[in-house]
Amino acid sequence: MLNVTMKHIFLVIALLASLGLNAKDRLGELPQIKYSTSPTVVKGKVKGYKAADGPALVLFTYTVFVSNDRDSVVAPIAADGTFTAELRTLYTDRVDMHWADTVITFVAVPADEMGLTITPELVGVAKAKRPAFEFTGSIGDFNTDLVRYSREFEPVDILKPIQGDEGIKSLKGMTVMQYRDRVLQLYDDAARKVDADKRLCGAYKEYVKATYKYQIVIKTLLYNTTLMVANDTDTPFKQPEGYYGYLTSFQPFASPAFFYTMHLAQAVATSNLFGNYAGQELSTPASVAPIRKALKYASSVSDYNLLTDDEIASLKSECPELAPIVLRYNDDLKARIEAAKQSKGYKVCSIDAGLKGEDVFKALIAPYKGKPLLVDFWATWCGPCRAAMETIKPVKAELNGKANFIYITSSSSPKRAWELTIPDIHGDHYYVTDDQYSTLLNQFESQSIPTYVTVDSNGNIVNHYIGYPGNDVIKADLSK
Repeated sequence: MLNVTMKHIFLVIALLASLGLNAKDRLGELPQIKYSTSPTVVKGKVKGYKAADGPALVLFTYTVFVSNDRDSVVAPIAADGTFTAELRTLYTDRVDMHWADTVITFVAVPADEMGLTITPELVGVAKAKRPAFEFTGSIGDFNTDLVRYSREFEPVDILKPIQGDEGIKSLKGMTVMQYRDRVLQLYDDAARKVDADKRLCGAYKEYVKATYKYQIVIKTLLYNTTLMVANDTDTPFKQPEGYYGYLTSFQPFASPAFFYTMHLAQAVATSNLFGNYAGQELSTPASVAPIRKALKYASSVSDYNLLTDDEIASLKSECPELAPIVLRYNDDLKARIEAAKQSKGYKVCSIDAGLKGEDVFKALIAPYKGKPLLVDFWATWCGPCRAAMETIKPVKAELNGKANFIYITSSSSPKRAWELTIPDIHGDHYYVTDDQYSTLLNQFESQSIPTYVTVDSNGNIVNHYIGYPGNDVIKADLSK
């Protein structure tokens, strides 16, 4: 009788495990953000793999820090279905994995070894009894749930009770504070359901609730638009005093889980935005402090400010893993500054800041009589402006000494950015007042850039163009 009882117990335990009901033994909470120059090592296997049945590689892509380029790692699949990849994310962050026609997102922890088992016949199968992608490692349970259940726990779904015709109608007549409390109630209701779901590990529950909190915060910000629609009115609703007071207790960014929900640099930037609403800095985990400092210094460099010796020392001390990237940006800026000092193909010019009306353009073109002139209205941030400058280079080379080229911008181009950009643009450069710039564009019936004006050798306007008209057109105008 004892043997039968024990047999039954083992069967029950096995059944519970297969159903995922032993969540209490799985990862209970997400760890703090980790930094390391050591890679995440992913050791994977495609079950029953046959080279003839599918692609022979797995591709991983991820963003490192604030680079616009994504790093890619290709992992060839061996004949036995195994593959290995080293992901150098530098900190805990999200990674996209591409295999066959499937793309999944998981979180990589540096200096960790992760296992990944892919069961092809379960990929895309709704409510499969077993996960198609099963992870091991320090946060393996979380990643398995993240891939398996993410579609089931879409953050926007918690807003359904106040969306659609009926949902919007339910808000009619509410005060702004009643609306806020209704939105917060949506979070409480959804969080209770998540906590009661025995399929999920505790770490994934934290993650889901973090995505819900963020969705709720965004929805409270939209009180005016939402209530105006609900009440069919064009009259804005006044924000009551203390409306955002809930943020000090709600604390949407206090858990490390929030910083797993999007690329880490993006999550840090997002969390920085909401202190103004709360009237105080909102809590964030201590483990995001290193990347916050690195982002601060990277932003300073992007604004064309070289780091001081003290800032460099602080960077190296407080975020050593990210310091080399920021210092590389700093060195690039230093090189640009030195190159600008050596450049001789440009000249900074000026006109009287008090000039107005048509006198502005007359003053600009006066020094250039005797040769044809191209006047280029541009800005440092204008992509089409810079692209046209590359296109026109052959014309400038051909007409060197036979025509003049001047470039006009204003304070919409940050002064430091302008100073470091113009050494590569041969010609004369003017940084006019905003009023003068607006006057000039209006004179040529333009509200956008790039705008071009061609002038003959006697100072008479030949033509003007909104957008670059092409080398042949410009060359023809400057040959008259």
